[in-house]
Amino acid sequence: MMSSQRTRSRKVSRRFRLGPSPFLAAILMAGILACSPSAFAQLGEGSVVLKTSPQLFAVLAAINAAGYNAGLGAHAGRRTREAVRAILARENIPVLPKLRDFYATHRIGLSAAQNLAQYVSLALLLGPPPDFHFKIARQDLPPDAAGVAGMVPLLRQFYRQADLADLWARLQPHRREAIARYSTPVRRTIALTDAYLRFATGAYLGRTYTIYLDFLGAAHQVQGRIYRDHYYLVIMPSRRLKLREIRYQYLHFLLDPLAVKYAPQIQKLSPLAAIGRKAPALGSDYKNDFSLLLTECLIHAIELRMDRTPPAQAQKEVSRLASQGLILTPYFYKALGEFQNQDASMDVFYPSMIRGINLRQETAELAQIKFAPAPRPALPPTAHLSEKTRLLDRGDNDIYDGQYQQALTVFTQVLKQIDAKSAHALFGLAVAESSLGKPDLAEKYFKMTLASARDPRLVTWSHIYLGRIADLNGNRKEALAQYRAASVTAAAYPQALRAVQEGLQHPFGSE
Repeated sequence: MMSSQRTRSRKVSRRFRLGPSPFLAAILMAGILACSPSAFAQLGEGSVVLKTSPQLFAVLAAINAAGYNAGLGAHAGRRTREAVRAILARENIPVLPKLRDFYATHRIGLSAAQNLAQYVSLALLLGPPPDFHFKIARQDLPPDAAGVAGMVPLLRQFYRQADLADLWARLQPHRREAIARYSTPVRRTIALTDAYLRFATGAYLGRTYTIYLDFLGAAHQVQGRIYRDHYYLVIMPSRRLKLREIRYQYLHFLLDPLAVKYAPQIQKLSPLAAIGRKAPALGSDYKNDFSLLLTECLIHAIELRMDRTPPAQAQKEVSRLASQGLILTPYFYKALGEFQNQDASMDVFYPSMIRGINLRQETAELAQIKFAPAPRPALPPTAHLSEKTRLLDRGDNDIYDGQYQQALTVFTQVLKQIDAKSAHALFGLAVAESSLGKPDLAEKYFKMTLASARDPRLVTWSHIYLGRIADLNGNRKEALAQYRAASVTAAAYPQALRAVQEGLQHPFGSE
């Protein structure tokens, strides 16, 4: 749903007049001719929209003014970011010192992309300016957005004092140009994907996929989010159209619900998860959610088929992906050959394709895979970091194997010797205590996890477990609150979403 924004009708203020920089004027003076308050393109059957966002613009303008300098100089077409920064730098904005302090004290992660991600998440969960009300209850915000939610009062002041409404309106031609550049290629990408999978019109069931184009982040970045029934992709300036990234998120948009719908059938294949867990290069999300791993394998196989990759090259890529831990990619690549030779749509073909996975045969074939080593981190790891990663992985494997006492020992070692606030270790303790039938201790550690975690998977499952504990204690009201909190981010994890849906439908442990 589009949000409209009212702008004041007045003459152009002095800061928008032709000054020493004709470049700035060329971008911003053209906005006088703009008459529409927003730019967007509706794609597909109405559930896919390509647009710009005043919330994203405002949040990113604020952090640019406050000290976000990553990527400056890496140009990708028009230099809108530099233009906006120059304008803001000339303004007397009273709230700016407080914004700078906030930004400086809320840096996270080892990379600029990680730091930016929390502000992108916040912007996606804010309503339109100038109020910027949260779209969901503040206590239900995902951890990265919650960490910078305190910026919102400052953002409201910044929006007024910097006159961002006026600046946003005068960027309208550039926004239209960006939408026009992407519109036809994206529409074609969506149409080709729909045609390949043969999904029926109206199969989206009220879900939406919104692609936001923004001008104020570091060039070439793409960030995806899934909140409840809404999929988002935020694309920063880039000379290359990010069509592969758009298609990838769209494939998740189409296929994720099938993994939830056919969860019981997929669960029968879970012994294969033990094989995937051995892959050093496989991400923890995939190791801990077999349905997510299965969907990821299917998506990569679809991409190879849609791109009409030559067979020899495709087989080489399939083998490479399997060595990375995407163990079902070879099966799905072969199964899609059969899919292409029949007339059923993917949502009809999907259950038979899942039933066609032979556990014994796949286990035998996968035993021959030589897994690739884990990728080297961007920054050299310290000995402490390496040991922490090794221990956490060992503790996770102990839980997976049902060795809960061993897991308790490992996670306690991490907390005592390496990182006393490790959310991963706290979550591991909670799961182990829960599995050992100690709900009071489990509840304590799940709450401690929520107090320190930034990983949405840990937060999602902590809420689910707390909901289940509340149900077992007869506190249905608290349980429902926990399941609703989990529902914000659960859609990214099929097993978690299934658990949330079941928890909202009936109390955990009931017949």
